[in-house]
Parts: sequence; C-alpha cells; structure tokens
Amino acid sequence: MNKEEQPLVVHMRRDAPSMVLISYCRNSKTEQEKVIETIREEVQMMSKLNHPNVVRILGATQQGCHFNMFVEWMPGGSVSWLLGQYGAFSEHVTISYTLQILRGLAYLHDNHLLHRDLKGANLLVDSTGQRLRIGDFGAAARLASQATVAGEFQGQLLGTIAFMAPEVLRGENYGRACDVWSIGCVIIEMCTTKPPWNARDLSNHLALIFKIASSERPPPVPENISPPLRDLMLRCLEQRKEERPTAKDLLLHPLFTQYMQQQQQQR
Repeated sequence: MNKEEQPLVVHMRRDAPSMVLISYCRNSKTEQEKVIETIREEVQMMSKLNHPNVVRILGATQQGCHFNMFVEWMPGGSVSWLLGQYGAFSEHVTISYTLQILRGLAYLHDNHLLHRDLKGANLLVDSTGQRLRIGDFGAAARLASQATVAGEFQGQLLGTIAFMAPEVLRGENYGRACDVWSIGCVIIEMCTTKPPWNARDLSNHLALIFKIASSERPPPVPENISPPLRDLMLRCLEQRKEERPTAKDLLLHPLFTQYMQQQQQQR
C-alpha cells in the first residue's frame, strides 16, 4: 500500500469524563479535503441537535491533517458491545431502549434528518445503563422538506447492509421509513445478539443485498418474545414502506403505554 492509499486513521481518547476526542487523518491531500468537508457537514448538523436521546457534539477543532470532534462521552458503551459482553437483553431492557430510540428518531425526523445507519453499534448508553442516545451521524442526510421529495435519496446506498430497508437496496426512492425499518432490525439484534438475516453467516455482501432486496418477507423474528413486542417489530418491518408507521406513531403503541404505566407504579 503506497502513501496515497493509506486508510483513514481514527484515534479515540477518553481523557475527559464527558467527551471523546476523535482525530481523522489521511495522507492524500485530495482525500483529506473530502474527509474534512464531510466532517464539517456532520459537525454543523450535530451542533444543532439537542435531545435527551441524541448524542451531543461539544466542539471541534482542526489541526493540520487532524480534525478533532469533541463528542459527548457515553461510558456505558454501545448496544452491540453490551450484547457481546452480557448476551441478549431482557424484554424490559429491550422495550426501554426501543422507546428511547424512537423518541430520538422522532426528533431527528421532525428536524428533517435521516440517520440511515441505525444499528446497535451506533446506539450508545450512559454509565447507568439506563439512558440511551443515538450517535454516529456520518451517514445522515438532511431532508428538503417535511415530506420526502420523490427521488431525493434514490440510489444512495449508505448504511450497514443487514440493517438497511429493502427499498434502499433496490435503488428505489426512500425517506423516513428506512430508519423505521432499521429499528425493527435493532430489536432483533437486542433480542438475539445477532444482526438480522443471519448476516454473520454471509461473507458475500452482494449475496446479502440480493437476499434482502428480493425477499417478500421480513427477516426471521425471535420466537421467545411477547405478542406486543412482536407486533411492534413487525410494524417496523413492513415490506411496503408506505405501510410502515412513523416514529411518532410507534410511540403510541400499546406496548409503550403499558410500559409507562408500569414505570409509574414502581415509583
């Protein structure tokens, strides 16, 4: 590998209790300029966000070929990391985290933002394990209006394949509903510790894309979950994007009504 082809280098430091320092550097001047422009867009986007379930950016600096983003530090780690350490979540934890993801996503969608890469690795938890925030907006995109413009994101293949909606992989028009599909996939991940579609068993990315894009059914769902959680999951995983509820609509699901009532009784 020559000097111009060296990959993006990411350094993460936790030398302050409330932030993570991330440095990006590439040796190619052209590539570095593209990276910096992408990061500037992400910083500008994140700096305007303020919600309990969305990671905050605290500042950013540029030093030569390094671009440092000071992001809120979530010391509990990611959902994926927790699953690897402790196994599948209980249904109570899964419901709590899903509720928080939907609250954060509803806020993003109200602010005309698509995340486009919702998965366990991008969902971060605080030191108590109770507060969850959506992070990593590297694949996010701004919508032109409250309603997605036809063809606005057609053909833009960004995200993690196993968590991507079929319409995205088929190159069709897509909008907020693609994030809702990803939440269904995240619920599967939290219940099983594995990504949907048995993605770990498919080393060929093209095979996985074909499998999801051509399927007429949602990915296999866990058998050992309650009917209300299964219903919520399958609503997220509606094949027709027009039939998927919005994040706001899903927050009104009876599962969350029952959960909130139980929380109030325990106080």
